[in-house]
Amino acid sequence: MPNLLRCAVALVIIIAAVFASACTWREKPGKPDYARPLAPGAKPLREVDAATLPELTVGVADRERLRAGIKRSLDWLAKPVAAQRYQGHLSGFSREQIVASLTLLDRTIAEARDDAELNRLVKSRFRAYMSVGWDDRGTVLFTGYFTPVFNARLQPDATFRFPLYRRPADLVSTGTPGVADNTLALRKLPDGTTAAYPSRAEIEATGLLKGQEIAWLDDAFAVYLAHVQGSAKLRLANGELLEIGYGGTNGHPYKGIGQELVKDGKLAANELSYARMVAWFHSHPDQVAEYTRRNPRFVFFQEAKGGPYGSIGQRVEPDISLATDKGIFPPAAPVLVKTRMIVPPGQDLAKYAALRLDQDTGGAIRAPGRCDLYMGEGDENGQRAGAQYEEGALFYLIARE
Repeated sequence: MPNLLRCAVALVIIIAAVFASACTWREKPGKPDYARPLAPGAKPLREVDAATLPELTVGVADRERLRAGIKRSLDWLAKPVAAQRYQGHLSGFSREQIVASLTLLDRTIAEARDDAELNRLVKSRFRAYMSVGWDDRGTVLFTGYFTPVFNARLQPDATFRFPLYRRPADLVSTGTPGVADNTLALRKLPDGTTAAYPSRAEIEATGLLKGQEIAWLDDAFAVYLAHVQGSAKLRLANGELLEIGYGGTNGHPYKGIGQELVKDGKLAANELSYARMVAWFHSHPDQVAEYTRRNPRFVFFQEAKGGPYGSIGQRVEPDISLATDKGIFPPAAPVLVKTRMIVPPGQDLAKYAALRLDQDTGGAIRAPGRCDLYMGEGDENGQRAGAQYEEGALFYLIARE
């Protein structure tokens, strides 16, 4: 997330069967190790025959949103920070190659008269590079994230008493903006020296951030959900929406609390989901602090109008943007996703193949076997995000020379 913005909207965060995406709330017993890091010296992408790419169905509205998203990716790539990020990038691609690929994809979408022609042009104009996945066979876990909308107040009262905090002045960030890692942030002390920034439990127990509140919510667990997602829209008493985005983190490693509930026998592994977790904590509000403090990672916020924003500092688009580890995958690049997805209104699990843009990242997405799909904002998209937990394949599209 990234210069005044989200290390993902998606911190990236992420709600896949309760934030399995920048977090993991629904790790199934016996499931593969999707969080397995890339082996030292290994490449994250492997070229495959573009003719084997899945067939796409892209509606008129999707084409328009894709082209708008492509423009935002190109806007970021034109900035000096993009040149810095692509110097010696592990993917092996240059900024110029990604610019050329996005430009060609935009032209391809504009020229294709129908889906048949679009599929033909994509396969003839682009080379396909598949993520090696967690298993070196291309298997990627696709989860979902969204932008929640919460009731909030700018001043506390008996109901709205759970704060979200601004980025503190004593926070000294480390690591590379937009690249998910677990490098502890530093705290600048009054004498000018620095120390590791405290954990979530320490911050909350000591009142370290008192006076840095950006708003108050009426639900302690909603505060944690905002931390997981990395952004939120806050509905104030007058109906106005206050948009907040990622403003930094203490850098501690993310620890999903879903498995903590399973370990303690609060929920069965096969019933762990976003809805069940929210319901459980609403029924046990006295347990929120106990479990959320087991995750030492703490997120700070800032006002972010016009968002939500991804880790490249551009607004993320529902069903277009996605989040990956930007340390290994090329930022802002065009991708093709192949997986399965719950499709409303019937809520049927259907095959899903779509063009998307890699515009975000997440605090816990640090591997080639993980990808988070941005669904949108509000409760309905939160349910979609919470239901998304399916394997598939991730392909980067690079213009043929």
